[in-house]
Amino acid sequence: MRFDPRAHWNRLRPRLGGRRWHRLRKLVAAGLLITAAVLAARPDAAEPRAAPPPPSAHVPFTGDLALAAVPVRLADTGVAELLTPGMRVDVVTFDESVEGRKVLASMASVLSVRPPPAGAGRLASARDGPLVVLSLPEETAREVAAMSLRNPVAVTLR
Repeated sequence: MRFDPRAHWNRLRPRLGGRRWHRLRKLVAAGLLITAAVLAARPDAAEPRAAPPPPSAHVPFTGDLALAAVPVRLADTGVAELLTPGMRVDVVTFDESVEGRKVLASMASVLSVRPPPAGAGRLASARDGPLVVLSLPEETAREVAAMSLRNPVAVTLR
């Protein structure tokens, strides 16, 4: 069965092999190539984006108004990388008057861990390390703050 080339439905069929269609395909391919090159050359595309920092964990309000936040710098700066907001820790130090360890606070809650200052390089001292903010009862908070200024402070993870 042969189709009449002059039939109405046959004339409406698009011709995909014509010169106009060939030029259109080349134009679309060139446009896609230029778009890909522009997107690849953007500075944002060259560097993978870092994940956004996690939202700071809020310590639930327990009705106890006798809590205070105490910022301390740890003797071992590597331990600060293990801490996350909401963790419970014990705060200890070496007390020279007693010649031994002294537990300053028990079950302190970590509020946040701040990274070291941008100017701190490889040769930074322990005083330039990350800052850990702890939630403690007011009386204990005063003792921890005072002792952390004199002696290096460490934490034990719970």
